[in-house]
Amino acid sequence: MAEIFVVGHRNPDNDAIMSASVLADLKNKLDGDNHYKAVRLGPLPAESELVFTEFGVEAPELIDHVDEGQKIILTDHNELGQAVAGIDKAEVVEIVDHHRIADVSTAAPITFINLPLGSTCSIITKIFDYYGIEIEKDAAARLLAAVLTDTVILKSPTATEEDRTIVERLSAIVGVDPVEFGMKLFKSRGGDDDVTVEEICSRDSKEFNFGGKKVWIAQYETVDLEGLRSRTAEIAAQVEKVQADGGYDAALMLLTDIIQEGSDFIGAGDIKFIEDAFGISFAEGPVWMPGVLSRKKQVAAKLIEFTS
Repeated sequence: MAEIFVVGHRNPDNDAIMSASVLADLKNKLDGDNHYKAVRLGPLPAESELVFTEFGVEAPELIDHVDEGQKIILTDHNELGQAVAGIDKAEVVEIVDHHRIADVSTAAPITFINLPLGSTCSIITKIFDYYGIEIEKDAAARLLAAVLTDTVILKSPTATEEDRTIVERLSAIVGVDPVEFGMKLFKSRGGDDDVTVEEICSRDSKEFNFGGKKVWIAQYETVDLEGLRSRTAEIAAQVEKVQADGGYDAALMLLTDIIQEGSDFIGAGDIKFIEDAFGISFAEGPVWMPGVLSRKKQVAAKLIEFTS
């Protein structure tokens, strides 16, 4: 019996954590010949910890690499720059993701499920339905939490009608109001004053390649951007540090207010192509971008198109 790791991306957000957790449980129900183990590549987000504790579920184990020959399933990503160390020597046997198809390649055909939904956990909900497996309350809570955080309680432009239907269904299984549950998840992150700039800039960060440029993009979601703006100078300094220390051509920080529905952009490094893509200037500091809630659909996709 082989042990197969199910793993989300580095610096995991709630969707990366929950998709790995639930998919591992589902695969263990479907495949008695192997054992599937959920693992993670970074600290648990506060909202993930809240759900695991409240619903009595064991959190994925923290790892920093995989050994040669290790079989793995990737969730919520398919880019080498976001994947576990050692992936080049591992065997990717399956991918479930809702992002663009990038640069992970395999030696043999695999199951690769990629759908343009608001959350990887929306896709996993559909996999339950495909196999006719009932979604139990603890799994529904994990799935729901991920869909709500990844779509910013369905406010993000990445949210589809299918996501809305899935949220309604999962909320009924869990027995919660989705908006109240979603706000509870976001508020579990605590006050912004209690969060270090290092955590603000690393809580949800990803590496991208845009036209040969190695770019770091991070996003921090808050319900009080005005209060967070008092820390703009130190956050900007940390973004510059990440850009320099990581050898990135450019770095972009999104401070996203889920109530005002927009983001402050903070840039560092070779940011002219970002300015040109969005028609903005960082000359006077951070730039407020109304309506920008999604890194994937409104930022990364635009930069891919601009640099291709």
